[in-house]
Amino acid sequence: MTSSKGEHNEGKHFVYPDPQFISRSSAASALRRLGNIFVRYRGTEDQLNSITEWANSSADSLQQSQSVPRPSDYFKRRYSDPRPPDGSEVIAFSDRTFSGPANPMGAEVLIRRDGDEVIGRVVFGAAFESAPGRVHGGAVSALVDDTMGYLMIVLGEAAYTARLEVDYRGGVPVDTPVWFRAWEQERDGRKITVSLIVTQDSGEKAEPLITAKGLFIIPPKDDD
Repeated sequence: MTSSKGEHNEGKHFVYPDPQFISRSSAASALRRLGNIFVRYRGTEDQLNSITEWANSSADSLQQSQSVPRPSDYFKRRYSDPRPPDGSEVIAFSDRTFSGPANPMGAEVLIRRDGDEVIGRVVFGAAFESAPGRVHGGAVSALVDDTMGYLMIVLGEAAYTARLEVDYRGGVPVDTPVWFRAWEQERDGRKITVSLIVTQDSGEKAEPLITAKGLFIIPPKDDD
């Protein structure tokens, strides 16, 4: 994979291509699985000691490789890169917080452009469980904010979250696919209001578990 802007790969739109996307995403998926199993089961002392030794040894080894900082032109590229094709999976950083396929600390997330909206399929594992069988509200809010951020990529806008309002109408289940859909509600100068719903069904008429509204501010061009 090259480093060309707005690259596509098998239906995926990368803002920043990752030449190790497949192998890093596979490793991250395995680590997420380990984390979700770890919080739900109780191992023997030998098993726990083995995990501790392996994890520390792996971290020490990996830390000897090159560290990759976040690119500084992230917002500016909103105005230079092409918008993702309709229907494509959208990936900003492969290790994006909460939703990146190569981030072992996140949930299982797939975000696609759907016209001028974004729709995400999200599965929260046991690591995000709060009340029995239900996802922690803070984890849900994080994905609400992140999904709205993906909408900015689809709209071709650079904007910061200024305010987020989340209405918890029902519990979001653990280990079950839920659907996040976000769209632009209105625009006033540099202010963009975004609406979002979370449902257990991908259909547009599904009863929402969560409704949310976000205010995004487009910074002056000299500040992006």
